[in-house]
Amino acid sequence: MKNLLRSRTFQMIASIVLGVGLLAFFLSRVPLADIGRQIAAISTPWLLTAMALSLFVFVVRTTRWIWILRPVGEVPFFPAFRATAIGFAANTVLPARAGEVLRPALLARERSLPFSALLASILFERVLDALAQLSFFAFALAGPDASRMGSLGSTRVRVLAGAVAVGAIVVALFAVAWRTTTERLIGRMFRILPERLRPAAERIAHTFLDGFASLKTPRLALLVGAGSLAMWMVINIQIYCIMRAFGLELPISAAFVVTTAAVLGLFVPTPGGVGGYHAAVQFALTSVFQVPIATATGVALIAHAVSFVPISIIGFGLFAASPARREGFSSLVKPAP
Repeated sequence: MKNLLRSRTFQMIASIVLGVGLLAFFLSRVPLADIGRQIAAISTPWLLTAMALSLFVFVVRTTRWIWILRPVGEVPFFPAFRATAIGFAANTVLPARAGEVLRPALLARERSLPFSALLASILFERVLDALAQLSFFAFALAGPDASRMGSLGSTRVRVLAGAVAVGAIVVALFAVAWRTTTERLIGRMFRILPERLRPAAERIAHTFLDGFASLKTPRLALLVGAGSLAMWMVINIQIYCIMRAFGLELPISAAFVVTTAAVLGLFVPTPGGVGGYHAAVQFALTSVFQVPIATATGVALIAHAVSFVPISIIGFGLFAASPARREGFSSLVKPAP
């Protein structure tokens, strides 16, 4: 049974089945004809703007990754962009966001860089992404339009979101400033784990902490932090443009909430976030902002397509032109040490 659960084929099939099930549930809530009418009436200028922003996001993401990797080595833009595009394309066909492993593996092989350091940078990126978007979410709850968010805009939720954002930032800074103390604390926490699991858990924790290396230099820390906020601002504006394309007159802070929901939906381990992303965006728009369900469903479908389709096409194209294509995605997910 354990071997079956670890099988890539089983994981891929389970991931696809889960995604199809969630997508079917998402679409079952509204007649397809109503969704079609909403999409047919979409504003082309707003849609094209959103598509342009979706590609610009990956320019910013690649630049931020280069800054994060500065302590490891000098990385040119194109190899980093190619690895990023291929990795995100792989996420649409591989389970459990395996493209996040493929991305550093490709760059490590091409630039002869240590894979463990590059993997640590990806883990660090996820921390930065969470902190940046959490900051925008907290800003939305603290802003003047919070009253339109119902119970989500309550004082209790605002305080909780702000406390979580501040706490996460404090923990990240503590890990940078007092690395040794952090490692000791992690070691004590891992004592509750079975002894056979401790070595692997400690290796993952140390790899995770290695990703914070770029924050030790004030200039790099400033660049990485500003780059993270800029990237997520662009993502939020992209979502805002899609909402405007459907004629929704919602404030920009609504995009902060919808984007946060989309990020949470991506935690569901389906290829490309199919199903989980859609259901989360649909829920946020209908439950928080009382958007008609047909419109919310159309927004979710187009937002997902704009976020994943253009970069996937580029990623698959770059992969087809790369020598790594002979090995295939699956074989590259487990790089050589």
